[in-house]
Amino acid sequence: MTILERYKVNISTPVGDRALITAENMWLAQYINDHYSLSEANRLLQSVNEVLTGVASLGGGATQSLQLANIELPDTKIYKDVDDYFDDETITPDFVLPTADFKVIVEAWRDYLQQ
Repeated sequence: MTILERYKVNISTPVGDRALITAENMWLAQYINDHYSLSEANRLLQSVNEVLTGVASLGGGATQSLQLANIELPDTKIYKDVDDYFDDETITPDFVLPTADFKVIVEAWRDYLQQ
């Protein structure tokens, strides 16, 4: 089973020319969808790579939809509401996946946007 299959990731262009990613977890999908341009997807991928190579200890950040991803080793933690997180940084993430898996999903998203 591939990483994309494991997380039930599907990427398509359902309406107009805007790509859309869906996944088993809506917060994962929404976070990536907020990186809707190729330049934003590349910026996100660079952030993931910096964490994976040890250049940075934390990547990600908040999106325009106010989700937050803390990209770290070994896991990426996604929170549905950045304000809730900053009110209490000990809250449980809404979705967690290995950062290496997150990278595969972001690469697939970037590749789709490059078409």
